[in-house]
Amino acid sequence: MKLHHTGYITGNIDETAQAFEVLGYTKQPTYEDTIQKCFICFLKREEGEALIELVQPYEDNKTMQKMLTKRGVSPYHLCYEVEDVQAIYDKLSDTEGWLPMFAPVEAVAFGNRKITYFMNYEAGFIEFVNSK
Repeated sequence: MKLHHTGYITGNIDETAQAFEVLGYTKQPTYEDTIQKCFICFLKREEGEALIELVQPYEDNKTMQKMLTKRGVSPYHLCYEVEDVQAIYDKLSDTEGWLPMFAPVEAVAFGNRKITYFMNYEAGFIEFVNSK
């Protein structure tokens, strides 16, 4: 398991990306993810360093819009790269304290590799993405 990125929620990807450019990050292409109802853009700095993911929810994505209104632009999840998202999903779904947000789905921002999310009241939101 390797830290892949820290996810930030934002109301404007371009404005947030500009703020991170001062810290040496470079904006990558923006993707539209119709399954998760949001726009996604990764910020990269040095090779091998964990990325920052900017997530801008659709106006009708009520859950994420509520989070954005409550917190403002802020980090809201960590993502770990794993060999088998389905295996992690199966294991954590049967582990006390880990609430699955959804079963593994393909994600356009990851070249259609599968992802899944969990909520843990002690660790917050954790995303997992297949390494291949």
